[in-house]
Amino acid sequence: MSATPQNTQCASYRPDCQYSTPVDTNFLTSENGTKLHKKVEPAVSVEDGLANMSNTLEQILDVLRKSTIAERSKDVDSNFWETYKKVSTEYDDDFLARANDDMGIILTFAGLFSAVNSAFIIGMQPNPGDTTNTLLLQLISIMAGDPNAVRDISNLSSTTSFSSSTVWMQALGYASLASSVLAAFGAVLGKQWLNSYKAACRRGSLEERCIERQIKLDGLEYYHLRTILQAFLILLQISLLLFGLSLSANIWIEQTTISSVIICFTTIGILLYGLTISVSVWRPDSPFQTPGSELARTICKAFITVRSTLNPHIFSKSSAVCWVLETSTNPEVVEAAAAMVPLVQWSPELDASAAYARLRDNFWSCRDREELFVKCGKAMAHLCSLLVKINPVLLQKPWSTLHCWGGKSRFIRDAFMDGRLAFAQLQNTQHDYARRKHKADTRTALRTLVVHGLRYRLSFPDDEELIWDGNLRWHHSDGLMPSCEEFDWLVDYLVDEAGKKADDETEADALLTLSAMRGLGSSTKRRSYIKALIRCMGRTRLPHVRHAALRAVSDARGDLASITNESTSQDIDTKLLDELSRALFTAVCPNHSQTFQHERDTHFHEHRDDCYFRLIFALSNNHEWRQRLTLDGHFERCISLIDEALECESWTLGCYLVGILACIDPSDKVFHFSNAQEKWQTLIRKSWKRAHEFIWHHSNYVEALPALVMATVTMQNFPGSDNRVPSDELKEIAANVDQCLAQLKQRRATLVNGQTDSHFDDAISSVQGLHDDVHYMIDHSHISQRHDESFGAMVYSTS
Repeated sequence: MSATPQNTQCASYRPDCQYSTPVDTNFLTSENGTKLHKKVEPAVSVEDGLANMSNTLEQILDVLRKSTIAERSKDVDSNFWETYKKVSTEYDDDFLARANDDMGIILTFAGLFSAVNSAFIIGMQPNPGDTTNTLLLQLISIMAGDPNAVRDISNLSSTTSFSSSTVWMQALGYASLASSVLAAFGAVLGKQWLNSYKAACRRGSLEERCIERQIKLDGLEYYHLRTILQAFLILLQISLLLFGLSLSANIWIEQTTISSVIICFTTIGILLYGLTISVSVWRPDSPFQTPGSELARTICKAFITVRSTLNPHIFSKSSAVCWVLETSTNPEVVEAAAAMVPLVQWSPELDASAAYARLRDNFWSCRDREELFVKCGKAMAHLCSLLVKINPVLLQKPWSTLHCWGGKSRFIRDAFMDGRLAFAQLQNTQHDYARRKHKADTRTALRTLVVHGLRYRLSFPDDEELIWDGNLRWHHSDGLMPSCEEFDWLVDYLVDEAGKKADDETEADALLTLSAMRGLGSSTKRRSYIKALIRCMGRTRLPHVRHAALRAVSDARGDLASITNESTSQDIDTKLLDELSRALFTAVCPNHSQTFQHERDTHFHEHRDDCYFRLIFALSNNHEWRQRLTLDGHFERCISLIDEALECESWTLGCYLVGILACIDPSDKVFHFSNAQEKWQTLIRKSWKRAHEFIWHHSNYVEALPALVMATVTMQNFPGSDNRVPSDELKEIAANVDQCLAQLKQRRATLVNGQTDSHFDDAISSVQGLHDDVHYMIDHSHISQRHDESFGAMVYSTS
């Protein structure tokens, strides 16, 4: 309905019109929506109403200004630079105050000391009245008629000669005076340099001002301004020392020495001053800025191209982050800096030990604050992934926060998800710059992920220990393990991106991450994955890549061992498995005629062959795989390493090796097995003696026990003349088996919340069967050879 003219006029602004509105004026609404009772006045003028509205708006604005909601919504970058500004202001104020105080002390002391020194030098001057006194004595002698008096006084010198001691005393005194004056001059220059540093960071945005300040600070550290300012204090001390020497000096040389000393110190002062001007003109980031250098720079600007000796601008942010972490212990400041660590580019020449130590301290001490805990953990992992300089002692310290806020699994999962997101973005863009960025992000995520591979500490991504002892398994926040399909993107990345560009580091990282599947992946990616593994184990590949692929295959040994001729499909056929078998042999025995020689490619490598034997033992239980292993030389290589296994400290390597030898048909003439029979039995007995020392620590050791049991049973039934174990040796084996079984049961009882572990269950079942039958043999040692053979068959079936 349209408004009447009367209503229209009344609604317009007129001083004589009463202010009216359909809004309920009996209540005011607060910030949280609560209605507050308001005293109702019979009539309010327009001016009063506008004034009330203005006051209300001012109150709202005041509340918004004081609100922290906007601050919480700021991005990480802005939050960091605001924190940096606060910390740097406090730091600079303290530094400038102390430095200016030091320069003031130098000026005051140098002024007073120079006055004292000058008076002392004047006091050391020879007395001019000595010549007059000599002439008067001669005149008196002549007047007295002294026959020895010199009648001709023209030969008397009008100048007073200086003794050598006097010359040296004055030389040292002048040197002391010159040193104090030079120190005072340096203090004046120091004050100018400090004023130049303080005058920086006056224009631009907050980030630009902070970066400019960081560049100035880097220049201050690079040119050791603090050391130079302290040198002026040392110069005063030298001056005081020279002053003391001048008091006790006894030997002096000619008078010309005085002028040479003064000229020397004057020249040094001029050269130093000229050098600082030259450096400040040539390097604008130097801290030696004075009015003279500004004038010289203006004159030389058209002729000299200035450049910086420090990190380029791309590394200024990382330098600022590192400085904040080194300077501040405030958890809020550390949190802001930690959030910036993954977002800036780091120089590989930067020593980040102090920054890493600060992050680590907060990582330990702030376990009750999830956000700070996670940010510090990710920042530490990012620094390790970049291979910046970090003190190895810091990396060797174990983590005491393994299970806090999801523990290691959370960091691995987050890095995995970051890599998957970056790869998805890489797949969905065609722009070259965007593709390079997303590929770099994927690579960084994988590098960051693998540094968490070791159980109790971080490591560098190229650490060889990650390949053999690393464990990159993770679970979702609900405790469920990831499915094989969740690794499909990584298989595509390994095949399509890393493989095409031959990025060895990324391929190795991807292979170690894929080893967490403990299998060959989803059915749609299996063939691609196996082909990628074969490619990565090629002869020309670096040992790090070949060994990472070997580890991935070893962790998928369960899936491989379950594949038979009947279960092969179109995606995995016997031809592909034959290629894989040959590639496995190449991974441990590359062609040494190639140029890719490396110390890891020795004939025997403890960690590599331990992983290799674990894989071969699992495959040996499959008939089709035994044929491949025989044809491709795997069994023959295992037999050739018995001597090395006897000398090796690795317990699992010996267990798997004797298990492999138990699977070999000794009647096969292809192998010279009879020569290794005695060593094989020695290795079995040695393994049982050491079994209880290892099974307590890690499930990988427990996993090797069924192999040792199988080899022990096979040893009892080895074809030959009389292979029964003597009673004393049998009792020794029985004692070791008893001890091992007790350790297994005790260790099984300590598993958290009684969780199941198939390795422990299989090991206990296998060792229990051997325990029962070994004791049966001891109790019935008079049983015939026929019963011994039946014993062997029975125990073999239980294993």
